[in-house]
Amino acid sequence: MRLLDIDTPEIDSPRCDVEEDLGHLAAERLSRLIADRLVVIDRSGTHDRWGRPLVRLIVGDEDIGDILVREGLAVRWEPGREAWEARARHWCGDDWRAEE
Repeated sequence: MRLLDIDTPEIDSPRCDVEEDLGHLAAERLSRLIADRLVVIDRSGTHDRWGRPLVRLIVGDEDIGDILVREGLAVRWEPGREAWEARARHWCGDDWRAEE
């Protein structure tokens, strides 16, 4: 599963060390947000290019993706190369180019 319209820092293929560290923080925060809670999975009916279902996770009356964005552990996903570069700069500053 992948959160619909949400991009979190990469853990498996980060563009810089900061991104990897933030990715672990985002994963830990997600775990805490859903631990021992009733989680509603709102399926969009679409999949990403790897076949993962795109979903919204709702706990109580809050969207988990919105919480992660608000806390700086995720950004809104937008398509295209410019958006990809903006996300890379968001997590890694100018260091992301060294990893390309």
